[in-house]
Amino acid sequence: MTIVVVGAVCALIGSLWIWAAEIDKASREREESYVRNGLLHLAETQARLMAPMTIWNTAVEKTAVKFDRKFAADNYGSYFAEYLNYEQTFVLDGHNRPVLAWQGTQETSLSAFDPFSGEIARLSKDLRERFYVHTASGIGFNSRTNAIARLTVMDGHIYLLGASLILPDSSHRELRRHVPYMVVGLHRLSPAELTTLSDGHLLTTISEVRSGQPLASEAARAVFTDATGQEKAELTWQPARPGLDLFMRALIPSLLVSAGLGGVALALLHRSQKTARSLIASEARAKHMAMHDALTGLPNRTLFTDRLTQSTERLRRQGGSVAVMCIGLDRFKDVNDTLGHSAGDELIRHSAQKIGSMIRSGDTLARLGGDEFVIIQTDTDAHSAAALAKRVLEGLKGQVTLESGPVYSTCSIGVTLLQEAEIEAAEALRQADLALYRAKEQGRSQYAFFEVEMDATIKLRKQLETGLREAIHVEAIDVVYQPQVDHNGRIVGVEALARWSHPQRGPISPAYFVPLAEECGLMMDLGSLIMRRALIDSKRWPGLKVAINVSATQLRSSRFLPELKEMLLETGVEPRAIEIEITEGMLLNDDQATQNTLNALRQMGFSIALDDFGTGYSSLSYLSRYPVDKIKIDRSFVSNLGVDPDAEALIRAIIKLAKALHLSILAEGVETKAQSQILRQAGCAIIQGYLFSKPVARDEIDLMMAGQATAQVTHITNGRYIAGVR
Repeated sequence: MTIVVVGAVCALIGSLWIWAAEIDKASREREESYVRNGLLHLAETQARLMAPMTIWNTAVEKTAVKFDRKFAADNYGSYFAEYLNYEQTFVLDGHNRPVLAWQGTQETSLSAFDPFSGEIARLSKDLRERFYVHTASGIGFNSRTNAIARLTVMDGHIYLLGASLILPDSSHRELRRHVPYMVVGLHRLSPAELTTLSDGHLLTTISEVRSGQPLASEAARAVFTDATGQEKAELTWQPARPGLDLFMRALIPSLLVSAGLGGVALALLHRSQKTARSLIASEARAKHMAMHDALTGLPNRTLFTDRLTQSTERLRRQGGSVAVMCIGLDRFKDVNDTLGHSAGDELIRHSAQKIGSMIRSGDTLARLGGDEFVIIQTDTDAHSAAALAKRVLEGLKGQVTLESGPVYSTCSIGVTLLQEAEIEAAEALRQADLALYRAKEQGRSQYAFFEVEMDATIKLRKQLETGLREAIHVEAIDVVYQPQVDHNGRIVGVEALARWSHPQRGPISPAYFVPLAEECGLMMDLGSLIMRRALIDSKRWPGLKVAINVSATQLRSSRFLPELKEMLLETGVEPRAIEIEITEGMLLNDDQATQNTLNALRQMGFSIALDDFGTGYSSLSYLSRYPVDKIKIDRSFVSNLGVDPDAEALIRAIIKLAKALHLSILAEGVETKAQSQILRQAGCAIIQGYLFSKPVARDEIDLMMAGQATAQVTHITNGRYIAGVR
């Protein structure tokens, strides 16, 4: 019997040892898979970040059409090194021959391409074949498909290799006929990235060793080969050994089998219970990850939907109200664009902590993605919901110090109050989203409650957005001009103004469609269309200054100056004939990019006018620091002339300030003779408004210029002013 028991114990221990070894083997293989897939994911993520700089009309023009070495060096060599972490970057022509090689912070010899030529050739072949298949099938080639990545080995080190074709971002036929150039980036895998990979997969520290270097017998290894299949580099780490752990835990209970079958049964029962608890804990962790946001730890959309369903069920049983609040951080995209996504993540975490401290324990705060949070406030009413919204607005308002620098943060909130238990979570969220949009539309940093008519407003906005996009595409935006005259009635300039008539809804106010273009990302295209039209029309009126409004989006865009220079070359217009109008609001951020662009415009010969002066945070420092030539008194001051004595005093002060700074001055919105006389007496030489002419088509400006030589305004003996030509 003893022999049988000992044999049974030995068989049990042997089985456990084999089982432990298999578990350890499976665990090691799984970890190796994590390492390889993690590195490939890192390479693919890095490669996809190329697309914003490669899918670009200008990039095609500067490479495949006519290769511009400086452009390629700035936008691919220097940019990829600084922002995408590529130590080496190569630009290849349509035959996969290197035309630019960049290493570190400077251009290098094309021979730097040779060690990687074989791997790059295979990478290029795969990407170009994918491109040709997509093109032949009529499938769009977007930022996800226009990127390919590989892992390669050179000199015993692992490199992340990424490539992207330089393609136009439009269906421009002329640009698409060229064989696309390609950008290839190489990044040597760093110890810091290996540490991050280790932490991300809960592994011990991964280190890089040369192939053949002696390793501990229990060490895990991932072998990487070169193009010939020879082992060139290895990654090694100490693998987890769950099987061994399980074996050691089971060994003593197994030995106790010799003391009796009862002990064996007890030990097996104990082990089974422990394994069950471990599985339950693992399942709980997996469920938590599936229901919570990884960045903030807050409930995600799935858990939010479940919590809202529970709240509406309680509403059905007990009555009352439930508030759903959508919270959006104002201008969050600017933080990401200027300070980077890590700063955006830090601001998201900070905001989540602040909001979480303001709600009750029974309420729910969830993050739906991006900068959007949502609160479920139970057992509430309109007054309590408004009070919470105000607290959140105040709590998130102010300067936040991030690792990358301070930012000023505000938020907007949309609130819907649920009193019907039958409403679906998606509908409640949609209503709160509509209210959030209304809050942002009304100026941000405020809250708004959902109202039924908001549905119609959003549908109208979508319709107008589609119509505006089409109008810009087919150049159906009109440009009209309003004369700027002296007090003798002589036209000295005109201001170009955009007009748009919707096919179904008729004329749309610029006060609506210009901000709409800003929100929809159409401002650069709209601004370029107006600029080109105004430059062409300006040649009809030699000696007449044409004023063109430029938005903050245009000024801060890297496209603005190159496109403007190209338009000047195409039209042959002299910059001194053009006046660029900007608003005070553009100067408030006091950013270097705006200052550099304005200085460049002044150096090119443009004059700069500050529009709507006095409506923002007027500051002498702006006028002295920025290259401003003229200030325009806003119509809100002019309209009060003759009515409010303070308005006249304020205008006289502005005129004295302008003269002290040797700036020209113009008053807009002049509609009465009395206003004109007061402005003349105050020293404002140039005026603009309906007293002289409304904005008119270019043909009417032609008639004014032709009929009166300098578009003079006839002074009638009874004291009235009329336009000489209408």
